[in-house]
Amino acid sequence: MGPDMPGSEPRNRADRRRLRTRAALLSAAREVFASQGVDASTIQDITEAADVAKGSFYNHFDSKEAILRAVAEETLAELARALDALTEPMRDDPARVIAVCLRHTLRACIEDPTLGWFVLRAGDVIALGDVALGAYGRRDIRRGIESGRFRFDDVELACTMIGGAADALLRRRLEGALPPDADAALAAHALRLLSVPDADAYAIAGEPLAPIHASGADRV
Repeated sequence: MGPDMPGSEPRNRADRRRLRTRAALLSAAREVFASQGVDASTIQDITEAADVAKGSFYNHFDSKEAILRAVAEETLAELARALDALTEPMRDDPARVIAVCLRHTLRACIEDPTLGWFVLRAGDVIALGDVALGAYGRRDIRRGIESGRFRFDDVELACTMIGGAADALLRRRLEGALPPDADAALAAHALRLLSVPDADAYAIAGEPLAPIHASGADRV
């Protein structure tokens, strides 16, 4: 049986029960992946944390990888949509879009450490394919290259280098080893990597951040 579609309207008591079970599995999976890491986690760990029979797991997901992907999508989808709306007026300058999205994502992960550790431990799923923030980041870097704002002709290499630096910074921030303004410094260096002139990169990265009204930290 295929996974339930999130956001669908429950038609009866059985549907509502299924949705509650699915939500419990997703919430438990995020906690388990964040605390144990993806490779060390098992389906049994997730079902025990959710207090759900192991057989019920397969009514919603066909593998650990399937629930990992669902958690990544649904945890980060709201944050991705909010950042897309926030940066819509900035689309004429991809450098500003990259800086704002990078800084807000790091801050959301610091404010919710469970989200932060989940993002670190599910990094490949988030960075690759079409999952939420990873897909948006590749799109925005591609726009910058196509417009001539960025002089870096390999989108995947740019994403890998910036993503690796962001992961390292996030880990150190979660461990309390770096100052709160480290996100701005990382954004500046990311823009410099993309060949934005130094003065421009530091000015953009240091701009005050407008608030966003929804956060992936509130999901799941």
